[in-house]
Amino acid sequence: MNFRNLITFCLLVAFCFSVVSAEGKWVSLDGTSTKPTPIKVKVLEQTENQVKLELVVAGYFEKLVKIGEQEVVVLHIPHAAQMMEIKGFPMLPKFATLVKIHDRAGVKLTVDEKEEVEKDLTVPVIPARGHFNRNIDPSTVPFKFGPVYKENVFWPAAEKQFSIGKAFLLRDQRGVRLQVLPITANHVQMKMKVVKKAVVTLTCEGEGENVAPIARGQRRAAKTFRKMYANSFVNYTEEQVRGLEENNKKLVVVVPTQFEASVKTWVEWKQKCGYKVTVKSVADGTVAGDIKKYLQGLYDNAETRFGYVVLIGDASNTSNFEQAKPMPTFKGSKEGAAADRVYVRLAGNDNYPDAFVSRISATTAEGVAAQLAKIVKYEQTAAGDWANKGICIASSEGSPADYTRAEWLQNGGSVGQKVTVEAGGLLKAGYSSFDDIYDPSASASQVANSINAGRGVICYIGHGSSTSWASSGFGVSHIKKLTNGAMLPVIWSVACVNGDFVKTAECFAEAWLRQVDGGAAAIEAASTNESWVPPCDKQAATVNAIIKKQHQTFGALEGAGIMAALKAWGDTNSSEGNKMAEQCNLFGDCTMIVKLGKARDIQVNNYRSADNGISFQISSENRGVENVTVTVYNEDMSFVASADTDEQGSVQLSLENASGKLFYTVVGQDVVPQVDVVVE
Repeated sequence: MNFRNLITFCLLVAFCFSVVSAEGKWVSLDGTSTKPTPIKVKVLEQTENQVKLELVVAGYFEKLVKIGEQEVVVLHIPHAAQMMEIKGFPMLPKFATLVKIHDRAGVKLTVDEKEEVEKDLTVPVIPARGHFNRNIDPSTVPFKFGPVYKENVFWPAAEKQFSIGKAFLLRDQRGVRLQVLPITANHVQMKMKVVKKAVVTLTCEGEGENVAPIARGQRRAAKTFRKMYANSFVNYTEEQVRGLEENNKKLVVVVPTQFEASVKTWVEWKQKCGYKVTVKSVADGTVAGDIKKYLQGLYDNAETRFGYVVLIGDASNTSNFEQAKPMPTFKGSKEGAAADRVYVRLAGNDNYPDAFVSRISATTAEGVAAQLAKIVKYEQTAAGDWANKGICIASSEGSPADYTRAEWLQNGGSVGQKVTVEAGGLLKAGYSSFDDIYDPSASASQVANSINAGRGVICYIGHGSSTSWASSGFGVSHIKKLTNGAMLPVIWSVACVNGDFVKTAECFAEAWLRQVDGGAAAIEAASTNESWVPPCDKQAATVNAIIKKQHQTFGALEGAGIMAALKAWGDTNSSEGNKMAEQCNLFGDCTMIVKLGKARDIQVNNYRSADNGISFQISSENRGVENVTVTVYNEDMSFVASADTDEQGSVQLSLENASGKLFYTVVGQDVVPQVDVVVE
């Protein structure tokens, strides 16, 4: 073979093992992986005191771009984040996963094996510009090459490539965040090293931090949290615990005394939805710390441990958030953001939430009653075709542009985003269409017309203010004119300060819930300026939970996003993951079942048994319907029995101690509710 033929052959081989896409050229490390593949993590061994993991990197993307006259390379691995936070240093991939560990022991990390492949750099790796907020145009932030580009060292250092964070508790599971930096670069030698395979061991020994309490009366974790554990921990296996299953349908309502009468109808409805509701009335001026102390007491008792908290009332504008009236909040540790989620950091000294929390933000008793009545109507009313439709609103800024990220939510995939939207996106998960309202032509009238026609979900990505979306200019004044009635969307907003409920008399998020004849059923929004990229990962993770029908409630769906944020972007006080956990607040009822499409009719059959019980069979189109809640109760709610249907659509309830005339209510995601039906 002559030299020219040899070169031709090598080029053909290289092409065969490379895939060119919008993310750049895929470079296979073993010469066989032609399909772009995320880092694979395999559990090799697992005992009570040790977890051994194998990590395999199949390859990476490289894309040549120009910054000014300088050509640079962008390196990316699917499902990996990038080291964006250190200005002037190479923006290299970083990967993280959560590992479940021993309940009480300390933990250390050892790298048992590491196989690397050395590659040439033809141009420098693009430098990081740091995380910057969405009130900044990315095109105005310059790229700068720091001193490391002139140092004859591989960065990051080998001893920094594998690390674990502080142990944390996620309710009854203890874990650590394992971070891997798979690529190091030396810009003097113009070389980089890529980890092809590594084996690491986490060994638990001695006494650790954030230890789990000694279990007394331990119960099997509730289904909602088991799903969250399975989706979060790479090595989670369902524990076999004898006895009863934990009831995550325990709701604590914290309400100022002056609003207590306004929540009664809604509380009764929540009971009919199967929730055991504890109402805690607090006097005017009660501080956030005292409220959390009360919640902590309930949480620490296995019999009263809850899954949901709803705070009633606005928080007045004051520099001391914990004293805001009538319902205070906390200042987050990262940037002092108004942070309701701090209320539910209960199981350890960490930044992971141990329950779901939301706020009904109102300043009067009438305002509280109006918002709750709107939510009850949303849950009691069968959704029509409008619920199958959505809206995506986005700016034209960013790289990729925000409207491109919005298209990923609809159709699946991503380019360079840590959380990839499930294949097919929302349009393959039951939604029939989306209205695309994108800059530069987005307008407030487009948004209003679309909402008034009835839409089930709104996803926004762009600039924002405390009273509006910058893309379209749609603001509080437009919300007050909406006439969408009971056709209420749920909104997932990536924007700055849309949820600034402390410093703004009526912020954008509050206005959506306060609009009586329309508006929204619920909105997730930030109280401070959001960063440019990480919140898109959080939003994508929530959308994935919707696509996979992982959860039913507003709180749990948003919780899936927060867990992804903490995993991908860090869980320390100063991390981007914690920033999102603190700044993102939920406005509405976190127990509310989110409509994902047109409701289907169900058939309900019940049979009394000789042992003073009752069996229900819930079916639709001759098939059993799973995860539907059936509740039986009497007129004064002194007797309530509730449970969810199994895979066959069946459920059995005991009528022991039941008295008087009995009724039942059946609720579930995208089924026609059956409310206050007499038990024959």
